[in-house]
Amino acid sequence: MGYFTNTFSSNFTPSTVDLSNTRRLGFKWYLWQFFGQRTTNRRTLEFNPDGSVSLFGDNNSRGGNLATAAPGKNSSKFVGTAFGGGGYFEGILKFNPKSVVRRKGWPAYWSVALEHLVALQSVRWFGQGEGFEHFIEPDFFEYDMPGGGNQYGGAIHEWYGIYNKTCAHFCDILIPNYRRVVPENTDFNQFHKYGFLWVRATPSRRGYAEYYFDDHRVGARTVWVQFKDQPPPSVARSVSPWSFGIIDRQHLVLVLGSGPGEPMTVRSVNVWQYSSSEDMSGF
Repeated sequence: MGYFTNTFSSNFTPSTVDLSNTRRLGFKWYLWQFFGQRTTNRRTLEFNPDGSVSLFGDNNSRGGNLATAAPGKNSSKFVGTAFGGGGYFEGILKFNPKSVVRRKGWPAYWSVALEHLVALQSVRWFGQGEGFEHFIEPDFFEYDMPGGGNQYGGAIHEWYGIYNKTCAHFCDILIPNYRRVVPENTDFNQFHKYGFLWVRATPSRRGYAEYYFDDHRVGARTVWVQFKDQPPPSVARSVSPWSFGIIDRQHLVLVLGSGPGEPMTVRSVNVWQYSSSEDMSGF
């Protein structure tokens, strides 16, 4: 797809993570503190000699420990980076599946629209009432499937509505095929690559998303036509041809996290794009 520019490349050292929660420029990763949750406890992070980081989970911020952006200070909306325009997103990580207790959370490498996280005006669904949001959440990897085994969740959620009014929480349009099955002899205790490909729609070409495990596609492709401010579905949560196309207008904050007592070790995260021209950087 021509994504040859490595726009983001990170391993993990105290110099790449804003451990003191300064929320200043110069870091690749920030302590998770969105959704009104308390800031991740830095003691739940362990930096390893090989440049990886082990996340030991945090009861205060289930699902998120580190992110490529954080709420800004003073008048700035955010600090960090959110990715727009399409790209290939790869994380290399490992975990012990025997440690995962789903009611406590699970190892995850995921993303969510910056527009929602910092309440940008562009998160509103055009033509709908005040407070009616519309945003994307692509989950690149979540070890959350019932029964565990040689599978993981790779879902895309299209959230919309007025919080706790249109639906409980938000209405959720979910891709129908989110189970990612990998080879039976896969040892999740070893490092593996988890990839997500996002190709933006145009007036003449459908957009699509694909999931990859160790450079091999897993599961079905998800496709959409260009989103042009169509109204919400008449039947809540139903899939339309343009469903998931809102991703093409939004910017993804990358998130790493796990449940307490369920350590996940991440060696690196990389993003390839045409260029970084459509990314958003806060300061």
